[in-house]
Amino acid sequence: MTNDKMQGFMFDDMDIRGVHLRLDQGVKTLLDQQDYPAPVASLLAQMLIVACLLSAKLKLRGRLSVQIRGDGPLKWVMAECRQLSDDPEQPFRVKGMAQVNEPIAANATLSEMVADGRLIITIEPDQGQRYQGVVMVDQPTLAQCIESYFYQSEQLPTHIQLVSTDQGAAGFMLQRLPQTETEEHQADLDWELVHALSATLTEHELAQLPADQVLHRLFHEQQVKVFAPRAVLQECDCSRQRCGGAITSLGKTAADEILQEQEAIVIDCQFCNAHYSFDKVDCHVLFEQGVIAEKEPQAVH
Repeated sequence: MTNDKMQGFMFDDMDIRGVHLRLDQGVKTLLDQQDYPAPVASLLAQMLIVACLLSAKLKLRGRLSVQIRGDGPLKWVMAECRQLSDDPEQPFRVKGMAQVNEPIAANATLSEMVADGRLIITIEPDQGQRYQGVVMVDQPTLAQCIESYFYQSEQLPTHIQLVSTDQGAAGFMLQRLPQTETEEHQADLDWELVHALSATLTEHELAQLPADQVLHRLFHEQQVKVFAPRAVLQECDCSRQRCGGAITSLGKTAADEILQEQEAIVIDCQFCNAHYSFDKVDCHVLFEQGVIAEKEPQAVH
């Protein structure tokens, strides 16, 4: 059984909420599909965690992506979390990838990899307005960059811990909510207490312990309401249908020109390494009948 689950929680008498996430199998599956340098693999794993943590605080159907684009040897890295439903029985779905321009040292830091980088958070609901926030990558770690993002964009004190290992990745987020039940001085004290307790969580504990043990370890003297966990799946959303749509968007003339030079139009998914092949007959069906013959994608590893 997979350990890839997200666990949300809230304090009964404090305006503070939190999320714990383990993503072991999903990270391993994703990184097995690509041969990234160690620091890039670690950063991508942490970004998958961040995309899920941020999605957990949003009740929407749609996508949330976290990207870093820079001028260093790591051109860009991206992680996306998709929610098809706010039903807790339905899993979050994640994917991610990176593009490396130059060799990266095994001990490269975030700033060394991305130079003058920008952190871009994009929210794309199925219905509603698209939102995008941008901050500079001017902190030593990804966790600190995300904390800075919340401080600048929402003025919400936020605590984030991230860890990635060869076996997977994990994350822990606390966020102070706009006060509703307590006066400001007490809310400040509550945050200082919970933040101080969270700071005692070690990387080993975060990487190894399940959510219930982490919460008991940190907050056994506080009243914490724990919500139903949600599974997280590493799952690409590429499909033969979407690739067929991309071909039809080129137009029949352009597609015919490509087919004159090669036997088929092949579209490779950079996220999961699946590839989709459309020969002359397939393309004829696309343009003349508007349907796509169902074929299983052939994964390439």
